[in-house]
Amino acid sequence: MDESPTAYLLRANRLLAESAFLLDHYDGERRVSELLAEAERCAEAARHVSRDDVETSATIAVLCAMTAGYALRHAVLFQVRCDFDDNDGTLLGGMNEYDKEGLTRPLADKAIRAARETIDADAASALGHLYLGHALTWSGDRDGATAAYQEALHRNPGDDCPRSALDYLDAAPQGHPSPHRDQSFGGYGFVLLRVESWINNNDSTTASLLFRSVAAARSHADTLVEMDARGRVLAWDEDECGPLRLSIHRPGYRVTEYDLAARTVTRTGDAASIDWSDLPLAEVLDSPLPVGRPLRVDTATCYHE
Repeated sequence: MDESPTAYLLRANRLLAESAFLLDHYDGERRVSELLAEAERCAEAARHVSRDDVETSATIAVLCAMTAGYALRHAVLFQVRCDFDDNDGTLLGGMNEYDKEGLTRPLADKAIRAARETIDADAASALGHLYLGHALTWSGDRDGATAAYQEALHRNPGDDCPRSALDYLDAAPQGHPSPHRDQSFGGYGFVLLRVESWINNNDSTTASLLFRSVAAARSHADTLVEMDARGRVLAWDEDECGPLRLSIHRPGYRVTEYDLAARTVTRTGDAASIDWSDLPLAEVLDSPLPVGRPLRVDTATCYHE
């Protein structure tokens, strides 16, 4: 394996994305623990070989907070057998009421520490505040969880998760503007590719993938379309928007969105293509998103591909 910081960060991303997928579909009870342990090792390896630059350190902190948060969620779901949904949060004081043996206490403490370290490293990160809110809710700290969710919502007003969590905690969102979904997210330039794909014969899921350029997103999208031409991969729906949607986020500007499924996708045998002719393939984005940095954009946790 490539032992550069970039390789370790991207590997951690993929492990976390797979863990989230399994947790979302209530599967992989044993597998998730292995994935999270490897993600943690990758984050520590990236720390060891990096040059301690600020952006890489912040990315590692975000990855560690997510790893700790997923480990707590995994234990709550499969050891304590309580609810923990990444779209709504968990039970207030669930640790004290349902975890009589204290199995999740060290995991909750670790998740709280890791989330706070993320906030210290990247104050603009909505993910740090969101996972802090989840861990404090499970621990029974209503006031702390409320404050964390308020901060998460301030940084990502389009996220329904902290809104739902605040409602559960009987706390109204305070001082937050209505979400402007046409405005670019945060201070980084990036490309977001949303991919809807089949997970079985009847159900589909949507992945939100981050790229630092349109050209990189194109390469990935073209590969998916070619795979779909050879088998049932993408969740095409002729009556709805297609399963491939690309958005370009430029700091200070409106988001530019493209429905790739509607852009002359042709499928003949094993051949398939997307019309990219009027997309800015050569554009260099200002303030590109640091390599390996996950983001929470509206209600989706997005991972680098």
